[in-house]
Amino acid sequence: MADKDQKLIEIQEKLDQLISSYEMCMEANSMLSSEIEEIKTRLDKRNAEYETLKERFETLKVARSIGDTPEGKKEARAKINAIVREVDQCIALLNR
Repeated sequence: MADKDQKLIEIQEKLDQLISSYEMCMEANSMLSSEIEEIKTRLDKRNAEYETLKERFETLKVARSIGDTPEGKKEARAKINAIVREVDQCIALLNR
């Protein structure tokens, strides 16, 4: 009987250790999940910043290319005039 009781005690101790390990793993998993969500949020913000900066950079490239040369200025004026004429035509069509 004592041998059987000893085995039960050992099994109970191992079970307690296993439960303790499981609880520690669950806690670590929860912490890691929170960290992943935080990192995803930061990544989304960085991606949004990147896209904004990319758009600003493209706008700046276009603006610089237009203003660098006299031909660029003429082209820019021509494009702007064409856009204004197109807008005027649209307004005229809407007023009919």
